[in-house]
Order: sequence, then C-alpha cells, then structure tokens
Amino acid sequence: MKRVLIVFVLIGVVLVGCSRFAGAESLWQYGRIADVKKSVTTSTKAWVVNTPLDEERTQYTISVHVQGRIIVGNYELSAAQSEPPPEWVSGRAVQVEVSGDSLYLRSATGSLRLHITQRKAAGPMQPVTAEEKKRLSELDAAPQSMIGFSKSGDDKAAAPEPAPTPPPPPPAPSTGTVTVRSTPFLSEVFVDSDSMGYTPAKIALGPGKHSFRVEKPGYKPWTKEMTITVGSELTLDATLEKK
Repeated sequence: MKRVLIVFVLIGVVLVGCSRFAGAESLWQYGRIADVKKSVTTSTKAWVVNTPLDEERTQYTISVHVQGRIIVGNYELSAAQSEPPPEWVSGRAVQVEVSGDSLYLRSATGSLRLHITQRKAAGPMQPVTAEEKKRLSELDAAPQSMIGFSKSGDDKAAAPEPAPTPPPPPPAPSTGTVTVRSTPFLSEVFVDSDSMGYTPAKIALGPGKHSFRVEKPGYKPWTKEMTITVGSELTLDATLEKK
C-alpha cells in the first residue's frame, strides 16, 4: 500500500513539474530588442515581351534579448504584418511571449508575430526600468468606465472625442542598402552569418563593417567584407566557382 501511495505522489510531482515547464514560456515577459534586419529579395514572376516582371519580397529578422538568452525570429512583410515600429531599435524594451515556434512582440507603438529560427544563450539582460515597466504595463490596463449620472437622474452628455493627432514625420534614414547579384542565379546570401534570402537580393543594413557570404550547392563559397554608411546604395556581384 505504501509503495502504491509513493508512486502516485511521484506521478503528481512529475505532472506538476511538466505543467509548469510547458507554461513557462506562455506568459508575457519583458525583453529588449537586440537587432532588427531587413532583407529584400527580387524574383522574376513572369516575362512579357522579353521584359521580366519582378516581384519583391521583404523579410524582417528581429533578435530579442530575454533574460539570459537571445531569441531570433523572422516574418515576411504582408497585408497582415506591417513593418516594425521605427522606435524598435537596439535596447528598446518590449513585451515578449513565446508559444511553441512563435514569438510575439508588443509595445505601445505596435505588435508583431514572428517565426522563431534560433535560440541561443547570452549574458544577463539589462534590467527594465520602472518607467519602461509603467509604459508597457499600460498595454494590459482595463479601459476606464465612461458612464455617469446627474443627481436628477439625467444622463450626462458624452464628452466630445479629441481631434486625432497628426502622424509623426517619417524618421530619418538610418541604414544603407546593398544589392547582391550572383552567377549562378538564386544563390543564398548570408550577412554576418545570418541568411538573408537568395540572389538577387536588396538588403538594408546598419552602418559599419559587415561580412557577406554567397553559397550554392556544387560551388565554392564567395565572401567579402564591406563597410556600410547611412544612405549608401552599393552593389555586390558574386561569381561562384565550381568545386
């Protein structure tokens, strides 16, 4: 009888532990944007009278520092997914939720859903300040009641809605662009070891030195380092040699 009781107790402990582990990543927590990268891939959709009709696909890769790890996710720009807010720069505090292979990010200026591509260990995250927590906690605040009555029982007139504030001016450019072409066509492009799609690709990068690598099965990798400045528009032509 004692053995049976011990077995049931152990099973209960294991089930509780598993439920906690399964739900450990299902709650909103604080994180900081580590990096935001944008890549544009151009592909020929059709030909009309020897003229190619090109289609551009824009993909964003966002790295987020959460506690002691970096979570990397990406998504393709579409009608359902807009560009990340311009305020989402390195060090920006956001709310993070991890659910399976999905990464959800939100702040007062926008929210996104990304597909997780990488998880890696990192040092401790810079603590979120009280002011940042206050700003992010407003996302969960319940709307206040707007119902009121006079002493005579008559309803108060509803207050007029404030006039909409004009949108802020567009931010000044903070990146440069690099167009990567290759021979052969449709080779994979890596920037600083991160895959950015296939050639021909138009990639927006922050200022500084970046390493480029172009690969295709059956060919030797092609590499080059280049320094990017704000507003620059550069072109790389990679010719891969067969192995």
